[in-house]
Amino acid sequence: MESQFQLTNSKEIIAYLVEQFPNCFTLEGEAKPLKIGIFQDILSRLSESEVLSKTKLRVALRAYTMSWRYLYSIKAGANRVDLDGNPDDLINEEQEQYAQQQLKESKQKAKERAKEKRKNSRPPVKKPKALKVGDFVKVLLGNKPLRVQIINIEKEHIKVNVGSGMELTVKPEHIITK
Repeated sequence: MESQFQLTNSKEIIAYLVEQFPNCFTLEGEAKPLKIGIFQDILSRLSESEVLSKTKLRVALRAYTMSWRYLYSIKAGANRVDLDGNPDDLINEEQEQYAQQQLKESKQKAKERAKEKRKNSRPPVKKPKALKVGDFVKVLLGNKPLRVQIINIEKEHIKVNVGSGMELTVKPEHIITK
C-alpha cells in the first residue's frame, strides 16, 4: 500500500470511502452503523489501491466512528452494514450505551473547548471607574475594543460617540477604561 500519491487527511480519506462504498459511508445525513471488522474488509477490497495507508485509514475510520452523527446512529436493534450496505449484526444494548457515553463525553469536551475559546478570545473587561462626560474610553463591540468618547451618562446606559460621528448607547460592563 505504499505509493507516492496517498490521501493524507481524514476528510479526504472518508470522501474516498464514500466514493468507493456509497451504500456504507456517507458525508451527510444519517450515518449507518458499520460492521465490526470493516477495517479489514476495506483493506481486502482495496488491496490493489495505493492511495491509502493502513495507519491513515485507521485514523480516518476512528474520526468517522467517533463523530456525533455516527454515534447517534448506534441504536440497539439496528443492523450494522457491510461495505455494500448489506445488513450485518444487530447492535446490542451494551454497544448503544457505549456509543451514548462516548457522545456525552465528546459533547462535554466540545462545550469546555468552546468555553475556553470564548474566555481566551475576549480581552479582560475592567470595571469602569468614575466616568464623566468627555472621557475617552474603549467599548467592547464584538471581539474588538473601539475607542469612543462619552457624551452622556444615564443610570444604566452610557451614550458614546464613535470617531465617525455615530452615537451608540452601551451598558457600563462593555466599557474598558485605560
